Amino acid sequence: MLILIVDDHELIRNGLAQALRGAGHNIVGEAATLAEAKAQLLFTHPEVVIVDVSLPDGSGLDLITPQYKFVVLTLGDDPSSLQTAHKRGAAAYVLKGEPINHLLAIIDQLQSATYHFAAPALPKNRFDLTQRELDVLQILQTGWSAKEMASHLFLAETTVKSHLASIYRKLDVKNRTQAIVVALANHLIAE
Repeated sequence: MLILIVDDHELIRNGLAQALRGAGHNIVGEAATLAEAKAQLLFTHPEVVIVDVSLPDGSGLDLITPQYKFVVLTLGDDPSSLQTAHKRGAAAYVLKGEPINHLLAIIDQLQSATYHFAAPALPKNRFDLTQRELDVLQILQTGWSAKEMASHLFLAETTVKSHLASIYRKLDVKNRTQAIVVALANHLIAE
């Protein structure tokens, strides 16, 4: 894929570029500010834009448009930034502390027509759900079977079923519909 990297830290940009090239992607540009990113978008026409939330001249979230697939990369797990990224049409929200393989898997999946918003940094919750359970809960609203969810999350089907049982127990629900209702009401998943 053709990728533009927008981050004010040169070390982050260089590390991302190296990892992405190693995975077979083409880096069409790099930018350190919002202004540079806007200029790069006019000339490079990337398929994916990896953008940091915090830039010296504004928020990277202001760059998000439906024209490109945006992967928001940030240090913080601010629920407000997550919601804004989702509402503006970002494809994913990834913490900088995540393993690089997680980011590479998201970018690979962006080529899929069935890709759904990925947000591994969903807000903390009072239900004590694990991050993997939150991942399963997020895609539960797709209506996919356990086998389809397992494929999407790179897990075994039995593992997904185990996560579902744990989710139902922790949310005190009996089925998927009830789980989705509780999750949406408590802002555990994005709509």
